[in-house]
Amino acid sequence: MKPVMWRVTLQHFLSTKRLPLVLNSLVVFLVVGALFGYYQFTSSHLPPNTYIDSIPVGGLSFEEAAEKLTTSLPILPSSNVSVEVEGISVASSTAELGMTYQFQAILTQLQQQSVEGSLLDQLIWRIKPLLSAQHYQAALAYDPEKTNRLLELLNQKVTYQGATPSAKLVVSGNANSLEIFPGQKGRAIDLAATQAVLSAQIPPVATLLAVVASTSGELTEAEVAQSLERAKKFVGKSITFTFENQAYLIADKQLISYLALPDGYDLNLIATKVVTLAAEINRDPQEPVFEYNPDTLQIAAFSAPRDGQKLNEQATIIQLQQALQDLEATLTGSEAENQSYELLVATTPPTKSLGETNRLGIQERIGFGDSHYDHSIPNRIHNVGLTTSRVSDTLVAPGAEFSFNKTLGDVSAETGFRSAYVIKNGQTALGDGGGVCQVSTTVFRSVLNAGLKVTRRIPHSYRVSYYELDKKPGVDATVYAGNTDFRFVNDTDHYVLLHGEADSRKLYMFFEIYGTSDGRTAEIVDHKTWNYRPAPAPEYIPDPSLPPGKLQQVDWAASGISASFVNVIKDKFGTVIREDKYTSNYRPWSAKYLQGVAQ
Repeated sequence: MKPVMWRVTLQHFLSTKRLPLVLNSLVVFLVVGALFGYYQFTSSHLPPNTYIDSIPVGGLSFEEAAEKLTTSLPILPSSNVSVEVEGISVASSTAELGMTYQFQAILTQLQQQSVEGSLLDQLIWRIKPLLSAQHYQAALAYDPEKTNRLLELLNQKVTYQGATPSAKLVVSGNANSLEIFPGQKGRAIDLAATQAVLSAQIPPVATLLAVVASTSGELTEAEVAQSLERAKKFVGKSITFTFENQAYLIADKQLISYLALPDGYDLNLIATKVVTLAAEINRDPQEPVFEYNPDTLQIAAFSAPRDGQKLNEQATIIQLQQALQDLEATLTGSEAENQSYELLVATTPPTKSLGETNRLGIQERIGFGDSHYDHSIPNRIHNVGLTTSRVSDTLVAPGAEFSFNKTLGDVSAETGFRSAYVIKNGQTALGDGGGVCQVSTTVFRSVLNAGLKVTRRIPHSYRVSYYELDKKPGVDATVYAGNTDFRFVNDTDHYVLLHGEADSRKLYMFFEIYGTSDGRTAEIVDHKTWNYRPAPAPEYIPDPSLPPGKLQQVDWAASGISASFVNVIKDKFGTVIREDKYTSNYRPWSAKYLQGVAQ
């Protein structure tokens, strides 16, 4: 383009007044660019005109500001720090406790303000220092680990152990044996609260008082009386948790120990009890094992199928706490004072069925009976286990009669039995095989439950305490050499198998009967007792194996009574097949003690 044309174009541009618009745009562009640059700069640097403890840090990066403050802040003068509890104190210095400026907290706060909040908030934060100087004061603080060590030292000097209030029932069922321990106050430092006291006064101007917490309470006289009345509500009461054929009894002595005084319940003790229950209940699935000679029908090995079990512990804790509340609300003497609850247990079946292991019709459990034998002497415990092992895993053919004595065989020292107290001719005397009747009684209970036909059962001469630990009087069967036998007939269409186990640690045993169910059911009804006669005075039996004068109880007093019950057997349609009545007449019985004598 020719020069003349350039001049004409420029003159035209100026004549249209476009120059001010361009200049305005340029100014706006420059201002926006400057603001953007300033914004970017203050994203990593402190705004100008910023001071921390009177030290200028504006325009520095956050790292540079930290370095400058580290070298520029004055050295803090050291002073004494003393913390006290009732005249007992510990002391240190602010230097030993690591007292420092906390400028890093301010830098962190300023850095967060540069990027957090709305864009307007961020711009205001950046522009304010341009209008007026921004001053920040760094707080002083101790090193938490160092102050904690100082407070722990004081805690060791002032802490003393307290004791929680508790209730104790010495004799079950006897409210007069209740004891209320009011508790004892304990003391300890509340470390977190005392740390806050130290932090709030830096440097300290006087001795600081530590915050003290009581670790245990102590009941007032009124609360002791209230707790005693509350504990009385549980005397003679019990809670039973059940699952399948197992029952777990919690008697009054233990229930009372769960009370938190003056009110509430001790959840730690309750949880501990539930953990104990879980240890007894939980197990993996057990596959059935049934090995036998098909010609002789001799059993080589048998293990019953067992479902895997897992107790719902959290639900059981809630259940036990609710059971305590329910029992506490129950009036003494009420029929509901002994309450039963079903445990929440998840089960996992084995992968194989019992019926797959044999062709004898042994497919399922059709009967169960159990018993406890607490307080048994060692020889009796041995004999219970030996008898169980010899009677267990016995097959009974359809229509055949089972004889306990024939199955057990000879009972003597030569066959492994030990001397223990037996009932012979209506008297307690030492003899081989004491404890055999524990097993015959348990087999009797399993036969009753299966609804099989009992052909011979003889009750004991007197009430035996072992058999009334978990059953009413009269559900027992005695055996002795000869015709004092327990017998039943397998009146089903298939073989039945008796399987028993005895636990010498828990002093608990059971017998199961396996076969093929024909749908029959059995139920014990109409239990009665009458003809009560008190127990006579205790008897003392000389025993040279005990130290002279020492007493060891081997039998417990029992009143004389008569008892009866009816076992009602129904078919699969609910029609009554039989009503078998069992009657027992027990003479009064004295407690028996072994009394140590000189040899």
